[in-house]
Amino acid sequence: MRKIKIAIAPALAAGLLAAGAAAAHATPVNTRYVSPSGHSGAVDTSCATAGYSSINAAIAASSRGGTVVACPGTYRAEVVIGKPLNLIGRRGAVIDAAGQARLDVGGKLPGSIGIGVLGTSDVRVSGFKVEDAGFDAILVASSSHVSVSGNLLLHNGDVGVNLNGASWSVVTGNTSEYNTGGGFLIADDNGRTSHNVVSLNVASHNAGGCGVIVAGHGTAGVTDNVIAGNLLTYNGTLPSSSGAGVVIATEVPGETVAGNTVTGNTIYGNGLAGVTIHAHLPGQDLNGNSITGNTIGVNDTLGDRIGLAASPSSTKNVAVPDTRTTGILVGAASPIQVRISGNSIDGDQYGIFLEGVGAAVRASLQGNRYHQVETPVKRVGG
Repeated sequence: MRKIKIAIAPALAAGLLAAGAAAAHATPVNTRYVSPSGHSGAVDTSCATAGYSSINAAIAASSRGGTVVACPGTYRAEVVIGKPLNLIGRRGAVIDAAGQARLDVGGKLPGSIGIGVLGTSDVRVSGFKVEDAGFDAILVASSSHVSVSGNLLLHNGDVGVNLNGASWSVVTGNTSEYNTGGGFLIADDNGRTSHNVVSLNVASHNAGGCGVIVAGHGTAGVTDNVIAGNLLTYNGTLPSSSGAGVVIATEVPGETVAGNTVTGNTIYGNGLAGVTIHAHLPGQDLNGNSITGNTIGVNDTLGDRIGLAASPSSTKNVAVPDTRTTGILVGAASPIQVRISGNSIDGDQYGIFLEGVGAAVRASLQGNRYHQVETPVKRVGG
């Protein structure tokens, strides 16, 4: 799991938009239109009369709570939102982030982003195709009450949507495919991440990572998030970077990734188990996570070394690897309690694989259904 520290300075977003502000109109309006053919002085009441050719300039000119409509066309840009705003892409609005500068947000990001929601709240982003960013297609950092919906996220350098230090936000109805690092990420590099919903999305053919990643990267905690109703297929299929349909995991000593719910998803063809929990070190809190009501086909096509350590300072893997196709896997070096109920698992050699090293895995297994599964429940160790 990659870790990227994202530190949002208090006035960062305003500074990032300074260049665009110079081209902004002075008169406040509720909706501003952007088009590749837009120009200053136009009436700016529709796509045909757009007053802007730069999305960032239109954002800079908008008042809090305003709306920016990006009309059909390709925008070679890195868009930054630092205030409450609606950013709506009309069908055919494309953000091509290839070759854009790496933002310096308390340290430079590994690559460009397509759209960044940074240090704000009450933002809606919908309707875009975002492609070829060097890092994330859409990054939501240090923000709350953000909606990301109806976007197509393709061929980006990390994930389609990254919720990082985010809370009470919703990511729904997006398609994230062929991204290097996975489909969707929920992590705490930039502070506690909690009470978010990732639902009704598609994450497919993200060969280098998982469909949905719920990961402790810092020490703030990743808690009480819901992953529901997504289609998660053929992710993590590279032997060098295998991934699950959904992974809940951390490699950080003392970290908390707890109380998250994975429910109602359809999951198959992924390199690791359909839903995978990894508590890699002793002393981590991955309790209270729930895996319920999912439809899970053949997964763990590459096998899972699991990677458990006997002590926080050890680098030796003491886990028994899972080398067979598996629907759900829980591997833990810390005591863990997890609920696994009402799932339908079809075609795997192991339905549920439970491994504890020096600590018990306590799983509430109720109402799971198995079809053509050789071993419904496999237990290893504690």
